[in-house]
Parts: sequence; structure tokens; C-alpha cells
Amino acid sequence: MKISRIISIILALLFIVAVARLTRLENGGPPHAFVMLPGQEPATLYLPGPGYPFYTLFPKPEAQRPPAVVLIHGFTGDRVLMSGLARRLAENGYAVLAIDVNGHGENRNPFSGGAAASDGLRSNIKTAVDYLRDNQLADGSRIVVMGHSMGAGAALDYATHDPSIKGAVMISGGWALGPERPKDALFIFAERDPQEPIQDTSTALAAHLAGVAQIDLGKTYGDFTQGNAVEAIRMPGLDHITIVNSPAAATVIIKWLDSTFGIARTTPIELKDARRGAARFALFIFVILLVPLGRVCGAMAPGGAEDRPGPGAWMGLLILGAALIAAMPLTAADPASFVPVVVGDIQISWFLVAGLIIVGVIALSYPLDRYRMREGVSAAIVIGVAAFAVVYVCQVAMSPMLHHLSLSPERLMVMAMATVLMFPFWMGFEWLVRRGGTAMSTVWASLGRVLILVLMAVGASLNVLPGVLMLILPILAIAFVMIEIFSASAYSTSRNLTLIAVVEALWFAWLIAAASPITFMF
Repeated sequence: MKISRIISIILALLFIVAVARLTRLENGGPPHAFVMLPGQEPATLYLPGPGYPFYTLFPKPEAQRPPAVVLIHGFTGDRVLMSGLARRLAENGYAVLAIDVNGHGENRNPFSGGAAASDGLRSNIKTAVDYLRDNQLADGSRIVVMGHSMGAGAALDYATHDPSIKGAVMISGGWALGPERPKDALFIFAERDPQEPIQDTSTALAAHLAGVAQIDLGKTYGDFTQGNAVEAIRMPGLDHITIVNSPAAATVIIKWLDSTFGIARTTPIELKDARRGAARFALFIFVILLVPLGRVCGAMAPGGAEDRPGPGAWMGLLILGAALIAAMPLTAADPASFVPVVVGDIQISWFLVAGLIIVGVIALSYPLDRYRMREGVSAAIVIGVAAFAVVYVCQVAMSPMLHHLSLSPERLMVMAMATVLMFPFWMGFEWLVRRGGTAMSTVWASLGRVLILVLMAVGASLNVLPGVLMLILPILAIAFVMIEIFSASAYSTSRNLTLIAVVEALWFAWLIAAASPITFMF
């Protein structure tokens, strides 16, 4: 047996061990359980303390029940993404009910709002608050609402409509006040959060509640005993995503909760999350495994042509960039609006239009042997689907603290539609930029992916593309790295571009289908 096969088998076994450990840690403390709230609203309830209290026949007396937090995720997030913060809060004495709002995560109810929706989520939060008020494991008379990004706006909105709420924590968000003054409001945001929509708005809201013209960051205004405390704080070195799982941000939040509920902490704040190390190790092994996976799939696929007609790599990059730029104004009409997801339909439209432009340029400008192109397509598609199935299973297995990646029937349909609509782009992308040997083709393809991310950022900054795309660029960059590792490995054993384009289209469509708010239900 070749040494490369032995190494691959060892890596696969290491990955299985890492996933098994991650699963064990996920199922471990703090105690937590899945809850289906009224209206088919999925949630996870976390509780402090040892043991598994959900099987207890005799709940604790009311005086011994912990104060509670309703935790709301952001626009492209879900309760899984918030699990790290939820666990830290529970480890430090708080009951936490993390929810999936409509159209997100496992919640199949249609989403009816936009990226900055606030009042549209009020019913989701009310359902969670009502559940905690009737729950015998938490103190339903002491509840704080807390959210990130879109969830922060929803938390602030709810706190201004329910005066019984004891406080509100807005993480990188919060946009409008309602009829009631929110009690004990903390606005916490990242140093690298967008300036105007988040940092400036958060400080302006905090200043208004504090009754000052300009608020001093990190200074507490008002009085916790009166329920009118206000603070705005900027967390250094963090961005819109990393603030959710930041130990430093969690420390600030826990201290704020302690003050809100009048808790005198006698033990150090607990910030460990053993799942993080296991998840990173599993991801590291998975990335390495993409190399043998790509090589095996490439070896199984029909070989592609070494020399094919078309532009040089530099010209290919220019055509790619020009197509993406030209597609931006046409995307405003949203030709993929029939795909029932929010923001994701704009992404699909952009790649659809750019793909049609690229295919048109190639067909009109370069002689193509269409009969030869059709050879081996069926086999390449089957192998590409099988390769993606392996990727899907592996990533779902190691995603307990990242995002819910399993697909509901609705999201599976969205993924299928997105794959078909975006395939011409990824086929054109490969045809334009993957030129030469393995090393140079990887360089050119990587430059093409960087160009996509740069133009996405430019489009979002010019308000041609949705601004929320700017916030998820780091996640897309990581996904592009993994996709390129597989693609380069497959190309090294076969020049079959169809195989690579199939996996790229499926992978990117999956990201859109899993993370975008969905607007219909079967």
C-alpha cells in the first residue's frame, strides 16, 4: 500500500476521533436540552450547575432558580452560532434560552423581515419570554433579552415593548427605540464593526438613554438599582463575527448581568469552552483530507485537455472582473428573486448574470470543440456530487458550534436551484483562470477568488450589493480556501474542469441555502 494511502487512512481515523470528541463535549456540560416552543420555534435551554435537571421531578424552589436570558442570533446566524456565549452564561449562573427565529437555523417558519428587521421578530421573542415565565427551572420574573446584530435590534425593540424585562444587551446592533425606555441597556460592539450602521448608532442610542450629548465609552450611566443603567463599550481587536465567541466580550456581558440582577459574584468568571479546541483540530484535519479527496475524485474523472482554447490567465482575470462588475447593476433587478431566500437571492443573481456574460464572451470569442466538451460530463457530474456529499457529511459532523448546516426540505430545494443557476459562473470561472500546471493554475484560481471577494466588498460598500455581505466576507474567504484546496488537488490528477465546477457550485449554493433566511415552508 502506498504511503500516501496510509497517511490518508490515518488522517480519516483522526478526523473521526476528533468529531467523536467534539460530539461528546457538545453533549456534555453545562446541562442543556432541545425545546420546541409554541409555533414550532426551535430553542435550546441551558442551565447552570451540575447534573441534568431536566429529569428532576421536584424543581428547585423559586428563590433558588437562576435568572434567565433570551438569546437571539443575527441575520445569517442561528442558535448554534450563539452556543458558545450561551454556554459561558450558563457556566456563570444564568439560564439561557437560545432561539432560532423564523426562517433561520431549524426554524422552518417563513422569515418576513429584512437584514435589520426588529419588530418582525417580536413574536419570536415573546414566545421565548412566555416559556421562561412558565418554566420551573428558571426565574421567570428576572429575564434579560440579548441579541447579536439583527438579534440586537430585536432585543432592543422587545425591551421597549415589555416593561417587565429587567435589561437588554445589544451585541453589535440595535437601531430603534420603542414606546418604553429599556431597562439596564448595554451596547457592546467590536472595534472592526461597520462604523455608521453599528458603532455610531449604538453610541447615539446609548447617549440618548443616558441623557448626554456624547457618551464616554466604557462608562456606566444611571443606576442599576433604578433599572436605568446604560453603557456603550467598544471591544478592541474584534470584528462582527468574532465578538460573539470572544471571552473578553463574554466577561463584560456577565459583569453587566451580575449588576442588573444584583448578584455579588464570589468566584472567578468561567470562560472555558473545550469544544473550540476539538472543533479547530477537526477542521484542521478536514482541510488536509481535502487533498486526497480531490486527488481521488480527479483520478476517477475523465481527463480534461492539457491545452484548450481560450484566453491567457491574465486576460481571464480581466474578463472575470469585467463580468462581475457589469453584472452588478443588472443584479439590481434581482433575476433570481424567485429563489425564496433573503439576500441569498441577490448573491445568486449576481453570479447568474456574471456567469451568462462569461459564457457569452467565451462562446463568441473563442473556438470551442463542443462535442469534446460534452465527453465525460455525466461521469464528472456524478463524481462531483459524490465528492460534495463527503464534504457535506464531514462539515455537518463538525459544526455543533459553528452553524446548523443540515438542510431542511426548503433549504435543499433552494440549494438545488442555486446550484443550477450558478453553475455557468463556476464553469466559466474555471475555464478562464485555471491555466497551466498545478502550481500556476492554483495561483491564478486563487487570484480569481480574491477578485470575487474584493468586488463583493466594493459592491456592498457602494450599496449595489447588500451591505450584510461585507460582514460575512471572512467566512466566505475561509470557504474559498477549502474549495480551492479540493479544486487544485482534483486538477493535479485530472484536468476535468466540469468536476471542479460541479463541486464549487454545490458548495457555494450550500453556503447560501444554509445561512440565508428562508421565506417559505412546504
